[in-house]
Amino acid sequence: MARAFIGSMECRVLVDKDLGDSWAVAVYPPASGKASSAPLVVKIQGNDKEKATLGALEVLQKAGKIDRFEL
Repeated sequence: MARAFIGSMECRVLVDKDLGDSWAVAVYPPASGKASSAPLVVKIQGNDKEKATLGALEVLQKAGKIDRFEL
């Protein structure tokens, strides 16, 4: 299961199949702390769940929304 981090806080990552060949990757920051509790969501197209997860987490990291991630 993938994990994302904002600072030292571990965030839950959920990956759901969306319409067609799209995936919705959501990162849920912990309710307490400095980070907002609203999920960060990226929708990405692809046939492979693992590659879609990797791509979405890379997008969030490059945008500065998460600091790092582990697959």
